[in-house]
Amino acid sequence: MESSAFRLRPYQNSDFETLFRVDQSCFPRGIAYSRWQMKFYLRSEGARCLVAEADGEVAGFILTEQTAEFAHIITLDVLESYRRRNIGSALLQAAEQAAARLGVPRMVLETATTNKPAIALWKKHGYREFGTIADYYGPGLDAYEMHKSLRHSPEGN
Repeated sequence: MESSAFRLRPYQNSDFETLFRVDQSCFPRGIAYSRWQMKFYLRSEGARCLVAEADGEVAGFILTEQTAEFAHIITLDVLESYRRRNIGSALLQAAEQAAARLGVPRMVLETATTNKPAIALWKKHGYREFGTIADYYGPGLDAYEMHKSLRHSPEGN
């Protein structure tokens, strides 16, 4: 796993089990999505999923749901062994650019108030806390709602 090279590609149905396992390894039980939840989000109207591959395997993915009003980041997962290689940032930037090309004005997400690395990543990319959602992940597990305005760029820049 020395190589820092990776590529982004669209989700394929054959990726499902791998993405499910990645999500299970990235989040604790109760926060990680069940198979039913993952299938629901992947099949929902406006679902967009990008997969990052490195060293011949799935290293991470981002799953968003888009409407005309906003794009919601359902999850951004990168396997621990692939973190700090800019994979999460590349997935996030690609999802933002795709939403902006469609004229979506903002991205929204929720993140645990205790997840300092995730909060730092979101802030690094221009996301700001909009509010706190009490018990979002269960009793006593609050989340920040975070937003970022997107710039429309029809040229794909």
